[in-house]
Amino acid sequence: MPTIDGLITGIDTESIIEGLLQIQQNQIDILQSRKTKVLTEQTAFRGLEAQLVSLRSQAGRLNNLQSNVFQQRSVSVSDEGAVIATATRNAAVGTYQIRINQLAAAHQVASQGFSDDNAAVTEGTFTLRVGDRPESTITVDSSNNTLQGFVDAINAADAGVTASIIRDGSGSSTPYRILLSSEHTGADNEISVTNNLAASSGNATQPVFDFATPVQAAANASVSLGEGAGAITVESDTNEVEGLLSGVTLNLLAADASKPIVVDIRRDTESAVTALQDFVDTYNALMDFVDEQVRYDPESDIGGILLGNRSVIDIQNTIRSTVLDVVPGVSGNLNRLTALGVSVTDTGRLELNVTKLQDVLNGRAEGISPDDVTNLFALNAESNNSNINFVLASTRTKASDTPYQVDITQAAERASITGANTLAASTVIDSSNNTLDLTIDGAEISVTLSDGTYTEQELAAELESVINAHPDMIGREVVAGVDGSNQLTLTSASYGSVSQVTIRGGSAVTDLGLAGTENEVGKDVQGFFIVDGVTEEATGSGRLLSGKLDNENTADIQLRVTLTASQVQAGVDGELTVTEGLAARLQTTLNDLLDPVDGRIQSIDDSFDEQQESIQASIDRQQTAFEQQQERLIQEFLALETAVSQLQTTSSFLAAQLASLPTVQAGG
Repeated sequence: MPTIDGLITGIDTESIIEGLLQIQQNQIDILQSRKTKVLTEQTAFRGLEAQLVSLRSQAGRLNNLQSNVFQQRSVSVSDEGAVIATATRNAAVGTYQIRINQLAAAHQVASQGFSDDNAAVTEGTFTLRVGDRPESTITVDSSNNTLQGFVDAINAADAGVTASIIRDGSGSSTPYRILLSSEHTGADNEISVTNNLAASSGNATQPVFDFATPVQAAANASVSLGEGAGAITVESDTNEVEGLLSGVTLNLLAADASKPIVVDIRRDTESAVTALQDFVDTYNALMDFVDEQVRYDPESDIGGILLGNRSVIDIQNTIRSTVLDVVPGVSGNLNRLTALGVSVTDTGRLELNVTKLQDVLNGRAEGISPDDVTNLFALNAESNNSNINFVLASTRTKASDTPYQVDITQAAERASITGANTLAASTVIDSSNNTLDLTIDGAEISVTLSDGTYTEQELAAELESVINAHPDMIGREVVAGVDGSNQLTLTSASYGSVSQVTIRGGSAVTDLGLAGTENEVGKDVQGFFIVDGVTEEATGSGRLLSGKLDNENTADIQLRVTLTASQVQAGVDGELTVTEGLAARLQTTLNDLLDPVDGRIQSIDDSFDEQQESIQASIDRQQTAFEQQQERLIQEFLALETAVSQLQTTSSFLAAQLASLPTVQAGG
């Protein structure tokens, strides 16, 4: 503000202007204070949002059927130096005794000795094969006709065999030997070679391998369950054994058939206790936060930042009722938290009784099963048809007041072809008729049959073996067989439209009874849901039937349908009862509250923004008016100073003029 010091008028103009403007400044200060208060409330409300996000995360953990913390298993072994065991939630609780008779071993063979690692080797071709896997041929010529060059060529061939040069320490003049090691353990993964390298000549030596006396024989792992004549022994081509104990994987480390090892499988209650305690703590933290924000202390007459904010109280009440109310549709013995060992204190906080929870989880609570615990928290479903099974759902899936009906119109099918002609009773396979080009589930492969004479069944088994051993068949599988008419069949193990069997050609087509043009694609399951007489659509992928995203009730629900075509009936094939546990229900509630587009939290946050914008607009208007009034007053007082100055100048002039007039003397 320009300085107006009132030197002419003697008036304290700056103080007068400040006094006249103070009323408007007070209004601006009040608005600024209101804006600060709204910002403080918004910050507190965003703190509430963070608490809700944390609670949603804990609810999602309890609602996750895939990890299902209430049905986890822990497994221990008496000798961790011999075996490491892991268990899924499907493992049967119990104590088992095993013996590790033998570890799986990879085939290893060695060559004769050479004088040094750069000794010359003869030239030609050398073919390797591991078990029934595809063979690989390397060529030895002037570029690699040394011991090291030969080893490098084998390793570059990616034949499933690793070659290395070892020094045997024999002290002889030829201590360097080639060691071939299969990259695959198991008795069926022996190394075989076709050695077409030239015979030794001059200083070049033909590498020859001693298969009669291997360095290490190919062997399967062998594990026995139990003792005596009733013991069950299984073999595995790797040291990872599955299936001996349901849901348990044994990673074998050392073998000693004379030493029993105890495998103890228990319910992993600690995971459940931790997850539920975390949920309780997060819920209590949310309630503490809300109470702190809306509190009122009559003695100090001080209230919390969100005191009087009805939305906060409504949200707190919604969360509280969702967590504490009875869960409909589940077992009456376990339909609320209190039955699981979670009580409510006098202050409205949750408190977990770990002992009671562990009793329930360990089956010591009468009338309560592990599935009842899962249903109390998670969104789950039960089907009355064993060939229609619930897989998963989402928070968009609604609980069923009455069972949802499932109508399957098409069963999932696998791609399968049948040869055009019958197989011969005996077929000779050699280099003239040993290749087949085909596509399995999108993988285009070419396979080579081993030379030999085969019956119909043996030929089908050989074909199945070489196809499944192809490296591009990882994650895929085919089943070969012979039907009642002695025709070859090839069937993909996959279901649905991804399932494909196509014959593209090859020298073995005719002897396999194929036309060379066979092509079949599988079918996806098809069907729909019926909810209270209203149809809701579904899409199929293989054996999975999924409710469409925009379905009113069955959105995102996934079912595994294993019905065959002959089992599909006209009309309803099964009924599905969907229950929504408290964690699933809470997750749905929190998702609605926290929706970033139209959730209530976002709406309230937007309201805070709008309030601040409105207040700021008022501040801007008041500030503009303040500045205009200030400028007007300054100009008015400047005009006053100017006018007074002019009057003073005129007065001085007149006084000077009067003083200059001649003096008239009396009587003169």
